[in-house]
Amino acid sequence: MNALRLGSLVLLVVACDPPTDIGTICALPNPDGGPGLWLSAVSTTDDFYYDGTTECQNLVCLRPADSPLDAGLGFCSNTCTPQNNAPSGPSPDCSGSSIPVICRQVALDPTFLNLIAMEDGGQALLDEYLGGTTAPLLCATPLASSSN
Repeated sequence: MNALRLGSLVLLVVACDPPTDIGTICALPNPDGGPGLWLSAVSTTDDFYYDGTTECQNLVCLRPADSPLDAGLGFCSNTCTPQNNAPSGPSPDCSGSSIPVICRQVALDPTFLNLIAMEDGGQALLDEYLGGTTAPLLCATPLASSSN
């Protein structure tokens, strides 16, 4: 009887979705590439995206535009697909977040992308990590002008 209970418990634990860390605070490197703290003059109207942080399960740390967080902080995010083929909106990929998020495009700085593309092997690197897009879909807080 105990073996049956233990087997049922193991099945229950395995069948549950693992908890997500979407919305958990994470640190972003200085956007100018240098060491040290962020300058307070960093734009509050731009999204900042860092792919490769080991602080987050999905390796993505995002500081959305108009973030209330202190400079140099963002939150763990995930790539996503909006429901019903909408350009942005709810997504099961964003469920379980500790903050209100939707699936939306995050625009990357075109000047930065051009600098990478001009480097030897840079375009291949961009294609590998961004899949040919310059605006990946991520779980992010809605933009102030968004109706979602």
